[in-house]
Amino acid sequence: MQNFEKIKIDLQDKFATIWLNQPEIRNALNPSIIKELIKGLKWIEKKDEIRVIVIRGNGSSFCAGADINWMKKSGELGYRKSYSDSKKIADCFKTIYQSDKVIINLVHGHAFGGALGFFGASDFTLALKDTQFGLSELRLGLVPSVISPYLHIRVRPVDVKYQIFTGKTFTATEALRIGLVDYVCEDINEMEAKVNELIQDICSVSPIALAEEKSLLRTLNRNLINSKNIMKTVKIITKMKMSKDANVRMSEFIEKRK
Repeated sequence: MQNFEKIKIDLQDKFATIWLNQPEIRNALNPSIIKELIKGLKWIEKKDEIRVIVIRGNGSSFCAGADINWMKKSGELGYRKSYSDSKKIADCFKTIYQSDKVIINLVHGHAFGGALGFFGASDFTLALKDTQFGLSELRLGLVPSVISPYLHIRVRPVDVKYQIFTGKTFTATEALRIGLVDYVCEDINEMEAKVNELIQDICSVSPIALAEEKSLLRTLNRNLINSKNIMKTVKIITKMKMSKDANVRMSEFIEKRK
């Protein structure tokens, strides 16, 4: 068993659960958790008996997006270091997207910014009805660039633009309407029952055929998700992090939160 601090992994019969485990910062994404998440995903990927990976958050929220303190500091470190940090996030979602396992998110509390990248890169997302969602990057002088390709394979362009351009917080009902999530659950008991049913159904199909189908879907989506586009998204978020506008806006956000 691998040793992790920022995530926890539970192995069951045919599925694994990855818990984002930084509840003190609402599981915000920073280098430590990103590194462990990629390592954990690659470790599970090698286990042929595992068919499904469930991703969920420990504590009050699924994931608050990228850690703003990290984003601000990264933007002050020069282009090369800032680019390297941006690429870490892109590599995380790429690892999820390229998995031959079926990946399911169980979402509660808050899912903001980069957290929505999990939904597009994964296969299914279940959310509790009181979950709050948001794409507030533009309010911080940033752009949700590295997650954009994944959002666009799930959600109509007009709906993606509305949420990005307004930066408003929206409900699980709205997330379901636009196709960002697949099912809204009344409570945790319904969520557990629904995901167990889904896992059982998935585990009844041929794993070889399933992996082939996931590969086919990636091929069909190659116009959106490919190395060239991913590199472009990394360059954009690096540029925005380093801008004076973003520095001021992120500083104001951090002070307001304090």
